[in-house]
Amino acid sequence: MKFSSILTFAALATAAFGASAATPTFSAGGTVVNGAGIMSSVAGATTITFDANALPGNYTGGMVFASGHPGYAALPPHDQTPFYSVGITNGQTDPGTATFAGGLKYFGFYMGSADTYNSVIFYSADHSNYTLTGNAMAALGGVSPNGNQSQGFYVNAWASGSAFTKIEFHSPRNAFETDNHAYLSAVPETESYAMLLAGLGLLAFMRRRQS
Repeated sequence: MKFSSILTFAALATAAFGASAATPTFSAGGTVVNGAGIMSSVAGATTITFDANALPGNYTGGMVFASGHPGYAALPPHDQTPFYSVGITNGQTDPGTATFAGGLKYFGFYMGSADTYNSVIFYSADHSNYTLTGNAMAALGGVSPNGNQSQGFYVNAWASGSAFTKIEFHSPRNAFETDNHAYLSAVPETESYAMLLAGLGLLAFMRRRQS
């Protein structure tokens, strides 16, 4: 077998490890927690509550507020804890970005007062991305995207193929208010991982034969 053929096989094995681009799966729903709004109901998920009143180390942009400001950053309904807000005034910046170098298979967040100009971009390890618009989020929650501060819902996003590596919250106007971000780390599929190891092992074997 030619060395170039081995390289091709290894490349195919590597490609199998990173699944092709696919549209994420979205749903709405979570667990109501007294005084904290809605939390993720996904078993095993890690939740970022922002209760330390500071951005986590893997977040940039946006702003954490300890209390609501109805004129530019309203608390999500029934949530009396610090929350994350993306906008254009009072310390807020657009976009707000959460980066997960290891990749995620799930990401969720509690959203308040949905607006048409809110959006979330899900970036994946295969360099694809998908934009969830304000209209689409409102439809998931069964509300109108008119900024009603008494309405909130929990958004769940599941990677359908390549893992999420970055989540961007966008709002070119005030504001996009969220809380209780939750995630599950991605785990490589057993068969794909085995193919990758087989390809790399065969490549190493052929290199030894030709040396």
